[in-house]
Amino acid sequence: MRIPTAKLITISGVVVIGIACGGVLTTSAAPPKTAAKTASKQSADNAQPEIPAVPFLTLGLIRDPAVQVELGLDAKQINGVQAAIAQVDESFWRLRDVPVKDCSTELETLLTNLRRSLKLELNSSQLDRFDQIMLQSRNWKAVVTPEMAERLKLSSDQVSRIRTLLADVPRLREENEKTIAGLSASNQESARNRQLKAESKKFADVLTAQQQTQLSQLLGKPFDLDRVTKVGCVAPELRDVSAWINSSPLTLQQLRGKVVVVHFWAFGCINCIRNLPHYDSWNEKFAKSGLTIVGMHTPETESERSLENLKRQVNERKIEYPVAFDASAQNWKAWANDMWPSVYLIDKQGRVRNWWYGELNWKGATGEEFFRKRIEELLNEK
Repeated sequence: MRIPTAKLITISGVVVIGIACGGVLTTSAAPPKTAAKTASKQSADNAQPEIPAVPFLTLGLIRDPAVQVELGLDAKQINGVQAAIAQVDESFWRLRDVPVKDCSTELETLLTNLRRSLKLELNSSQLDRFDQIMLQSRNWKAVVTPEMAERLKLSSDQVSRIRTLLADVPRLREENEKTIAGLSASNQESARNRQLKAESKKFADVLTAQQQTQLSQLLGKPFDLDRVTKVGCVAPELRDVSAWINSSPLTLQQLRGKVVVVHFWAFGCINCIRNLPHYDSWNEKFAKSGLTIVGMHTPETESERSLENLKRQVNERKIEYPVAFDASAQNWKAWANDMWPSVYLIDKQGRVRNWWYGELNWKGATGEEFFRKRIEELLNEK
């Protein structure tokens, strides 16, 4: 039996850091496994790993069109930045769930390579502005790093107080959301803004007036981080598919301009089977609007390694969308997938925007509803 967990992995706020190390996936090239998994994968909304934040955040911000406009990049620079991203994108992606202790060195190497490439494309003013946006994105977590603490001349007591406030933020926000939920829709946004201002004041009050002024100078003019599109990576291209069912061979490059769902499954996995009706529903509802679903069948058992058995299962279950037979698990490895079932949502530009490990509606989870809404949103994106 596969792991019956259900966890949404989405990128929210500019918490692109949320897809950093902190889960349980590994980059091992070993064959797919079912036993050594955990049901405690965190949502990127909740995971807040501090050490690897900078590498993932650097990649997430520099790829964003709104940031590139803010930096004043010309077409040649944008092409250079895209080339730099392409050199590290899949490597970052495969580390998204690796424990911090196992990936910090590799992440640092990737960050060094990315920064070296960016220095060749951006001028000094653009690099300075990018660092300001980075600092704004990390906010008070950046302030307590050794480098920033030294620049601001923070005392150990100040660092400790800021860390305490940071640790308490999730609890306070959860409590505030319960209160805000009882307000009318027109009052909720203003209530959240008041809460954020009060939260910011608590942090600022820890600093002296001189430190506040210095920090303001380091941050530069405010950048609207809500404009940043939350992206995991450019989806790894489909590779080494042994056979296609219900379709001629497909590539993600061919599917640019469409919204794509790639779901990893195996026909002997009961948790996978429970997800199949959801994919059928999406295919029926959205295929004519530009959605393509690809069922990536990565086998584990001997029975699942039979193409004839797979074809029979697809026919019996009346699956109408394309099914790829990932017999040698090359796509499983390229995506650093480690769980049946796993579902990935790709936008029209070929970028991974959301993903979910496990059953979509496991024990009251609302994964199917979430994905259905996100599919609609991505179909409507220009």
